[in-house]
Amino acid sequence: MNGGESVTEDKLSHYIEKYHTTVFRAAYSYVKCREDAEDIAQETFLRLYKSDAEFSTDENVKAWLIRVSINLAKDMLKSAWLKGRTELDRDIPCESDKESIMLDYIHRLKPEYCSVILLFYYEGYSVKEIADITKCSPSLVTTRLSRARKQLKTMLLKEGYYEK
Repeated sequence: MNGGESVTEDKLSHYIEKYHTTVFRAAYSYVKCREDAEDIAQETFLRLYKSDAEFSTDENVKAWLIRVSINLAKDMLKSAWLKGRTELDRDIPCESDKESIMLDYIHRLKPEYCSVILLFYYEGYSVKEIADITKCSPSLVTTRLSRARKQLKTMLLKEGYYEK
């Protein structure tokens, strides 16, 4: 990522304010634990600050942050100490009850489905951009989006939130 500027303390504060929710949701989509997602978000921004990477646009920074957040979440899920834990809190900050209900259903999906839904609908990324961020092919992203939508529809039908 050449031709841009490295991250200063002022820029870091700007990125934290602008992208914290995005980074948090990316991590939460994998770890399903608020505290762990917050830890991952903090570590992600710390890595940004310590990084020698130079970014030409805010979109490059956002994509980098999401990628790092997902990688840290995957690493956490592989860790031995995590295997015996139980989840205490599934609350995630939402702007409305309707959004809260939908996010609850989204977070019930497999992590690979949850993350593409969040990136596509909540962050506004295209299929190609999601493929770049998740290091998957665009066809795999499209398949995951389709399967995630079908699973969400089934869950919502079962709970009476969606009618045929």
